Amino acid sequence: MNSKTTYAVVDIETTGTDMAVDNRIIQFSCALVSQGRIVDTYVSDINPQREVPERIVQLTGITPQRLETAPTFDQVSAKLYKLLSGTVFVAHNVNFDFPFLNREFQRVGYPELDIEAIDTVTLSQILLPTLSSYRLQDLSAYFNIVHDHPHTADSDALATAKLLLVLFRQIRSLPRRTLEQIITINPSLPQDTMKVFIQANDENRSQQLAEKLPVHLKLSSGLVLRKREPIFSDVRDKPTAAKFPKTRAAKSKILPDHLESRVEQNKMMNMIYNNYADPKHHQAKPLVIEAPTGIGKSLGYCLPFSYLASAHKPVVISTATTYLQFQLQQQTIPLLNQSLPFQVNSVILKGASHYIDLNKFRHLLFVADNSVQTAFIKAQILVWLTMTTTGDLDELHLNVEQTPFVWKIQHAGVKWLNPDSAFYDEDFLRYNLAKAQQADFIIVNHAYLLKNWQFFHDFPVKPYLLVDETQQFAETAIRSNQQRINPLAVISAVNRVRGDIQENHHGSARDAFADNALLNRLADRLDDFLEQIRKLLAQLTQTLFDQTVNNKQLHKQADFFTRLIPRDELKKIATANRSLFNNLEHCQTEVEAILIQLNTEVDRNADAFTNHDYLGIYDLYEDFEDFMTKLSFLTAIVNMDQTVIDQKVVWITINHVKDINSFSINQGILKTRDYLNQRLYSAFEPPAFTGATIFSSRRSQFIFSLLGIDRKAAAVRRLQSDFDPQNQARLFLVDAPTQTHFAPNSAEHFQLIAHAIEQIYQNAPRQTLVLFNSLQAIEQTHQILAEDGFTATHLVLAQGVNGTATRLSRQFIHNEPAILLGANVFWEGVDFPAHLLENLIIAQLPFDTPEDPYNHALYAIERGKGKNPFYSLALPKAILRLRQGMGRLLRTKTDYGTIFVLDPRLTTKRYGQTILTNLKNEIPMKTGSLADCIKDMVKFFESRR
Repeated sequence: MNSKTTYAVVDIETTGTDMAVDNRIIQFSCALVSQGRIVDTYVSDINPQREVPERIVQLTGITPQRLETAPTFDQVSAKLYKLLSGTVFVAHNVNFDFPFLNREFQRVGYPELDIEAIDTVTLSQILLPTLSSYRLQDLSAYFNIVHDHPHTADSDALATAKLLLVLFRQIRSLPRRTLEQIITINPSLPQDTMKVFIQANDENRSQQLAEKLPVHLKLSSGLVLRKREPIFSDVRDKPTAAKFPKTRAAKSKILPDHLESRVEQNKMMNMIYNNYADPKHHQAKPLVIEAPTGIGKSLGYCLPFSYLASAHKPVVISTATTYLQFQLQQQTIPLLNQSLPFQVNSVILKGASHYIDLNKFRHLLFVADNSVQTAFIKAQILVWLTMTTTGDLDELHLNVEQTPFVWKIQHAGVKWLNPDSAFYDEDFLRYNLAKAQQADFIIVNHAYLLKNWQFFHDFPVKPYLLVDETQQFAETAIRSNQQRINPLAVISAVNRVRGDIQENHHGSARDAFADNALLNRLADRLDDFLEQIRKLLAQLTQTLFDQTVNNKQLHKQADFFTRLIPRDELKKIATANRSLFNNLEHCQTEVEAILIQLNTEVDRNADAFTNHDYLGIYDLYEDFEDFMTKLSFLTAIVNMDQTVIDQKVVWITINHVKDINSFSINQGILKTRDYLNQRLYSAFEPPAFTGATIFSSRRSQFIFSLLGIDRKAAAVRRLQSDFDPQNQARLFLVDAPTQTHFAPNSAEHFQLIAHAIEQIYQNAPRQTLVLFNSLQAIEQTHQILAEDGFTATHLVLAQGVNGTATRLSRQFIHNEPAILLGANVFWEGVDFPAHLLENLIIAQLPFDTPEDPYNHALYAIERGKGKNPFYSLALPKAILRLRQGMGRLLRTKTDYGTIFVLDPRLTTKRYGQTILTNLKNEIPMKTGSLADCIKDMVKFFESRR
C-alpha cells in the first residue's frame, strides 16, 4: 500500500446478508482510485439464479424481471477476478463484501483473492468520532458527496470512493504525535485497515523537517489538544440603541431572510420580554406558555432573553435532551448572532462524569486490557481531542454501559483537582464552570438543574430561568428524588474499596504505593475508617430491618413485599438512630478528606508511577466513587430532618421469604411545591415554563401542583398551532370486538394488539411506532408477532427485547420501513419527522400502575384530602401523556400520517369522553371496527400520493 496503489472500491447488493443460507450477489460495482482520483468505474447486474426477497427489491429497486437478462456470476467471474487482482480492496463494511465476494469466487472455481482489504466504516469512526451515524448515505450528506441512489451498488461504490479520498485527506491532516499514538495503541481493525495509518506515518517519517502543529492545536503533556477560546473576561453592555423589537415587522428586520416572523411566536417573544423587562414598575411573574410544535419556540424564548441577559445576569435554559442543548448552542444562538445588533455567548453545563479527565486518559492510554473495544475507543478519543473544545464525552456518542474504559476516564469533580497536576490548566470541567460565570446563556438539562441548583444560588445576581419541555421537567423532579438502595450493597461497595488498598497483589493500588511511606500511611488510615463504616452499616441495616419489617404487616406484590413507612414512624427512626447517623457522617467526611490527600500525593509523585500503577490507582478511585454515591443515597433516605420527612414518601421492599439480603429502602418526593420552591426557584427570577404539551385541560390544577407554582400568581398562555391537522392526519378509535371482555393487560388484549399491528402494517407498510404502557406488554406482544411468523418477514424493533431506546431509535431511522414497539421515553422523548414516522399506533392508554408503591402513597394522600386520586392525579397525567404520544406524528407542516388507538376505553368508559374533550385534537376522528378504519387509512394515504 503506497502512493501508487490502485484501490478497488467495491459494493455489492445481495439476496440477503446471511452467507450460511446460500445467498447470492445481484449487483456488483467497482470504482478504481489511483493517485488521489477516480480513474475508472464498472457496474453489472448479476442473475442470482434464485428468488429475490421482496424486501430486497424494495430496498434496492432491482426487480426479478430486470435480473432475468443479466449475466450469472459464473459468466462475469473472470472479468471481476482480473479487475480486482493487484488492487487494494475497499468497501463500506469490508467484512461483509470481501468474504461474500470471495465465497462467490470459490463457488465458481476461483481461489480467494489474495489482496489487502480496508474498511471505510471503521476509518470513518476513528477519523470522524463525533458523528452519530456512519451509514454511507449519512457520510455522503456530511461531506456533500452526491449519492442519489443508496442501496444500489453503482451509486454506493462511487460514493464510497469519494469518501475514501476524503478519509485519506483526514489521515494526512492528523498531527504526527496523534498518528503515532494510534499506531502504538494498535486497535483491531477489519482486514488490513490499520495499514492505512501505518502508511501515513511512514510518509511522515520520510519528511526531514520536524512537525509544526497547526495554529489551532497545541501539545500538552504528551497529548495534542485543540486550543480553546479565552473565557469571556470583559463585561459587555448592550448598545443603548439595541431596543427590543416589539412588532412583527421590527422582528422581521433582525431575523435572517429565510425565517418568517410568526404570529404566535411573536406573542411568545413579547410575553417573555414584557414580563422581565421593567422590574421597577412591573414585578415579574412565573410564566407558563404552551407552545405547540412548529411555532419555533426555541427562537421564541432565545430572542427576548438575548435582550434581557447579561454577563451579570445570565439566562439558564433547562432542556430535556442532549440534542436540544446542542441545537440551542449550535443553531439557534448562532442564528441570532448573525442578526442581533450585539453578540450573545453560551455554555453547556453537565455533570462532572460527562467530561474527560485528561490526566486519567494520559496515564491509561498505553495500558492494555482484555477488551478489543478499548483500543478502538482510545484511537477515537485521540482524534477527538484535536477537535473538541468542551471535553464533553457525549460528543462521541459512546454507549458507556458497553465501554467500561470510559468509566475510568470520567471526571470525578473539581474538588479532586490538584493545581499542580499536569492538566490542571487544560481541565475541561474547570473551563466550562468558569465560562458559565461570564456567559449570557447557560444551557443545562433538567437533571443537572435539579441536582446542582446550589451552583446558581452562589451567583451575585439571580439569573433568569427558562424551562423547556416542562412536562418532562416535572417528571424529572419526581424521578431524580426517587432513590432505592440496598444497605448491604453499600457494605459490598465498602469491601471493594478495602480490597483495593488491602490486597498486595501485582497491579493493586497498594502495590503502586509500595515505595511511598506517606501513601501507605494514608491507605492504612483510609482502611481503618472504612472498617468503622462497615461495622456501622451492618448495625444500621439490622436496626432498620428490625424497625421496619419485623412484626409489621407487609403489602404483597407479584414477587415481593412492600411496606409504606408512615411519617411519624420515619421521624422516630431518624431520632432513634441519630448517634449512628452522626458517626457515619463523621467517617464519611474523614474518608473523603483522606482520599483527596491521597490523590494530591499521587499527583505530586506522578513520575514515580507506571501506567500500570495508575490502572490500580484509578480502580481505587472508581470503586470509591461508587461507594460514596451509594452511601450518600442511603444517608439521604434514612437521615432526613423533620421538614424534609414531610415532603417525602419512604417504603421498603423485601422478597417473599423476608431475607435481609433483599431488604431495600425506597424514597420519593411527595410535595414538589415545597421542594422546588425551597431549593430551586429561590435561586432564580420567577421561572418561565414552556413546552408543546403542558396542560391536561383548560382548568386543571395538575401541572401547577406538579411544578409547585401558584396558578393565580402565574401568567398563562396557550398558543395556537399553525399546522393543518384537518389535512395532515387521521385519528382512528378502534372498537373492541363485542364478545371480548376488555382487560388492558390480558393475553386476549395482547392478541388483539398484535393482530391489529399486522393488519395495519400489511395494508400500509410505512414507518410505524406502537406505544405501550410497559416493557412487559411489549415483550408479550412481540412474542405473539414472532409466533405468527410476522417478525421473520418484517423488521420489528421491540424495546427491552432488541435493545435500548437509544439504539432502537437509531435502527428505526436507518431502516425503512420498520415497526418500533416502545414505551416510556417514546411517548415524549423522540422526534421522527416526515417519512420517518407515518403510522402511530397507541396500544394502551398511558395510565400509571396504581399498585406501584410510590403511586400508592400519592393516592393515599389525595384520599386524605377528600379527593378521588383517579380524577385528580391519574387521569390528568394520562391525558398529558396521550397528548404527548399523539404529538410524535406531526413534527413539521409537511408531515402527514394516521393514528390508531387500540384501547377501547376511550369510547366505552365515561372518562373516555373527558380524555377526548381535553386532547385539544383537531385531527379528523373516526370510530369503528379495525377493518373499517384500515379502509379509511388506505384512502387517506392514497390521497397523499
